[in-house]
Amino acid sequence: MDRNAFKAAFRTCMPVILGYLPAGFAFGLMFTAAGFPFILAIFMSLVIYAGAGQYIAVGFFVDDVSLVQMALLTFLINSKHLFYGLSLLEEFKRIGQARPYMIFSLTDETYAILTGTTTPQGVDQNKYMFYIACIDHLAWITGTALGALFGTIVKFNTQGLDFAMTALFLVILSEQIKKFHTKYPFIIGCVSAIVAALLIGKPNMLLGGSILSVVLLIVFKKRIEKYDL
Repeated sequence: MDRNAFKAAFRTCMPVILGYLPAGFAFGLMFTAAGFPFILAIFMSLVIYAGAGQYIAVGFFVDDVSLVQMALLTFLINSKHLFYGLSLLEEFKRIGQARPYMIFSLTDETYAILTGTTTPQGVDQNKYMFYIACIDHLAWITGTALGALFGTIVKFNTQGLDFAMTALFLVILSEQIKKFHTKYPFIIGCVSAIVAALLIGKPNMLLGGSILSVVLLIVFKKRIEKYDL
């Protein structure tokens, strides 16, 4: 293990760790409160690791949603990762054998860190990126395990706990807004979401908004780069 890279990654990940522990806790609590096994909650966070997708999965299981509906809705929810990956193609090509895991572990928050921070001087970039992904994932699993264990012991009203992921995303967003000089990407994202919701409805706004955002970002690319110096 490269201790310098790990320490640097851990410090960088602290905001996400502090968000993932309670957010994962909320998921584990919701999952066991719905009557599902403790170990299955941990397994989901280990091999699925989808954040908001896992929250929604609880409703899928409770309502006995068909596999086709699950697949379609899950694709729409996570379609944004198609666009995330495009901006990290070169970095992931250089990361070697860890590339499959890096692709798997690219959550919203991990993406925000990977694209919003600079590798500290003297630290191996590939290891730094890998440790960020691992630390975030471990924080989510740990939060899930604690929440699931608590849920098996204590009966708890889980209404409103699904807002934990939204709150965490808002924290990450605020940090991104502070970092970048230009606000065009954030305005474009907000406008795209509103337009998509009005034109194609809330159930499909994620995919529609993502596509519209990419188109507008390409159109305004030169202006964004000009003001982000």
